[in-house]
Amino acid sequence: MAATIKDVAKHAGLSQSTVSRALNQSGYVSEDAQRRIDTAVAELGYQPNYLARGLKGQPSRLVGLIVPEVTSLYDNLIIQSVSAMLHKNNYGMMLCISNEDAEVDLWYLKILKEKRVDGIIYVHPLEGNNSSFVRTLAKEGMPIIELNRRREEDLLDGVLADNVQGAFQITNYLIGLGHRRIGLIMGQTDLTTGQNRLSGYRHALNDAGIPVDPALIRIGSFTQEHGETGTRELLQLEERPEVTSGPPSAILAGSNRILMGCLKVLSEQAIRIPDDLSVAAFNDTEWLSFWNPPITTVDIATEEMVNLSVELLLRRISSPSKEYKPRTYLLSTSLLERGSCKEVNYSGG
Repeated sequence: MAATIKDVAKHAGLSQSTVSRALNQSGYVSEDAQRRIDTAVAELGYQPNYLARGLKGQPSRLVGLIVPEVTSLYDNLIIQSVSAMLHKNNYGMMLCISNEDAEVDLWYLKILKEKRVDGIIYVHPLEGNNSSFVRTLAKEGMPIIELNRRREEDLLDGVLADNVQGAFQITNYLIGLGHRRIGLIMGQTDLTTGQNRLSGYRHALNDAGIPVDPALIRIGSFTQEHGETGTRELLQLEERPEVTSGPPSAILAGSNRILMGCLKVLSEQAIRIPDDLSVAAFNDTEWLSFWNPPITTVDIATEEMVNLSVELLLRRISSPSKEYKPRTYLLSTSLLERGSCKEVNYSGG
């Protein structure tokens, strides 16, 4: 039989009210009492009934996290970081995977409402738009923080990487190496990630006086398949001055997934990096530093983004009646120079 709060109190030699205050963080508990309670909880394997608390109108101490997938190393880091941060603050996590599908996303939003979670950390799906339901939830009092993708600037707090800065940074780096034909393979521009990375790329070219060539830009989805298709299309560009400046001397992949597709095509066609083509990407993950050659990338402070998101959400949960002006928090990016890009001689063509 599962241990109850009564069992914990008896094991710790304390009153149920003291144990309840400790577990719910709802009042003062001495260090000695907290230590005895922690020991009793561990030895008895006590698990709070979060859902029952929520149904009784008490804080459930559960937070919903909606992310696109679990196979992506980037999303996986978000999941692990959110879980660790919530656990540190005595909260549990309900993980929801939308698979970038608006119908699945809406289904999970409704479940989180029914389960009466205390708040939601939310990554919008790329496909479709559930703004109406999200806004209704928020106006009914559900604390929601947008993470990584921004849509409800006028209503919700959002924590994002500064993708404009990051794209400008890495494009400007390639320009500094002499590259003038820089191919960009980017995912959807419906949400801020794609929009801002495209904007930063254009901004860097404009600042350097380099015309933006539409033929060098491939907009599609943040998938390996689009990375493969976009790479093949860029490599097949012909040298026709009236249409395009020819194939790129460097390719900038808009995500890890896109990069995988790009590297697959370059390997199939025996194109050497960086001897034949320079390659750079967004979102540093461990395998990029182990690739041969290691891939130059823009690093996004993922753990800092997550920590700030959780802090903001818990602040909203603890002060539900306090009025807040929605804010967008942009975290800076950093360029990691590795061996996948080389200097080229630009002849002016």
